[in-house]
Amino acid sequence: MATVIIRPTGTPSSTTGFDVSGSTFISRISDNDTSTAAAQNNITCSATGIQMEDKSAYDSATINSITLSITGSSTGKGSPTVTCDIKNGNTTLQTSELTFSSATTLSGSAYTSNLTPTIVNNLTLDIDPDGTGVNLKEVYITVDYTTSGGEG
Repeated sequence: MATVIIRPTGTPSSTTGFDVSGSTFISRISDNDTSTAAAQNNITCSATGIQMEDKSAYDSATINSITLSITGSSTGKGSPTVTCDIKNGNTTLQTSELTFSSATTLSGSAYTSNLTPTIVNNLTLDIDPDGTGVNLKEVYITVDYTTSGGEG
C-alpha cells in the first residue's frame, strides 16, 4: 500500500466568517506551512465547495481509504469544533467533527466505502466551525491506495 496527500485547490464556492476568502483562503490552508492560517473572525463561519487536487499516482489503483486531516488552533477563546463534510458531488461521504484543545493536527476516521479514483478526483470539502474561533492552518486528505502489482 502507498499513500499520497491531496490538498485544496482552486477557489471555494463560498467562504464567510474568515479573515481571508477565495484563492487566498485556499493558499493559506494548502501551502504546507503551519505559520499561515485562515482565521475565523465571525461567529457565523463556513467554507463550502473546497475542491481537492487530482493526483495521477492512484488513477489506475485500488483506493483503500481516504482520511481528512486538519492542522488548527483556537483563536484564544476556547476549544473550537470544526465540522467537515467530505463530498463527491452533492453526496456527503463522511462527516467529521474535530475539536482543537491545543494547536495540533487532528484526523477524522478513515473512510473506506466504495472508493474509486474517479470519486477521489472529484472530492470537495465543506468546513463549518462552531462560534468559538479557529485558525485553519492546513487541510489535506491522505489517500491510501494499492496498485495492480500490490504496491503504490
